[in-house]
Amino acid sequence: MQEIKYFAPSDVNQALKILDSIKGDKRILAGGTDLVITLREKKINPETIIDLKNTQNLAYIKQENGSIKIGAMTTFTGIVESELIKRRVIVLHESCNSIGSPQIRNWGTIGGNIINAAPAADSVPALMVLDATVKLESVSGIREFKVQDILQGINKTNLHENEILTEISFEMPSKNTVTGFRKLGRRAALSIARISIACLVEVESNTKRCRNVKIALGAVAKNPIRATSAERVLIEKDISPKLIDECVEVISEIAVENIGNRPSLPFKRQSVKGISRELLTRLYNEIEQKRRR
Repeated sequence: MQEIKYFAPSDVNQALKILDSIKGDKRILAGGTDLVITLREKKINPETIIDLKNTQNLAYIKQENGSIKIGAMTTFTGIVESELIKRRVIVLHESCNSIGSPQIRNWGTIGGNIINAAPAADSVPALMVLDATVKLESVSGIREFKVQDILQGINKTNLHENEILTEISFEMPSKNTVTGFRKLGRRAALSIARISIACLVEVESNTKRCRNVKIALGAVAKNPIRATSAERVLIEKDISPKLIDECVEVISEIAVENIGNRPSLPFKRQSVKGISRELLTRLYNEIEQKRRR
């Protein structure tokens, strides 16, 4: 077994310089919940590991000029316990709270969850409906992309070898917006999602008219995807139980189209209908409650 070079930089600039100077197979260690497992199973054999756990100023949640900014090393526990996220970004709170066990949430980071690019990455559908942007930094400068635009397939991204994902940001949802996340796994919270859905619905003030709708599905394709045709069922219309039924059917069609002819298809076809209807009905009820206040 070859010796692995290990670096634990104390700040982002130092980490970027190390990353840029080292050649060969190098890996970034964030929370380690995925990387450590692949190392133990000998699926990868990197020459260098750059551990970001001691890197300052990469773990934060802050509100700034109408946006929420989250450092890439912020743990799922940090997000779940944030009062700002609990109050204004329920979809992200629920998605991060659904990830693994308390121990995994204590170690796992939102940046690592994105960069791992897994089909069932729970935080990614939530970030998609929030239209989140990621910041990629290198010694050469900064690049910014929408979350979905850096995903290139299972465990693949368009991240350059000398770049680190440092921040995720998105606009604060308006007070006329309701959001939520729902997933179905094999064994409650400890399981990897077999299918998941995140949704954002913004209505015009004191009405049920959908001004903005975003729906994202996880674990139906190589990466989480936006369900744009299902969104169009609701946009510019008054949300209702009948319209929700129509939207659910379209969501199911999208899932079937992306899953293809796999053994899991019959299960997922019905499951996506169940969790979609449950989530959309809940959001519809929240919209009704807001109108009555």
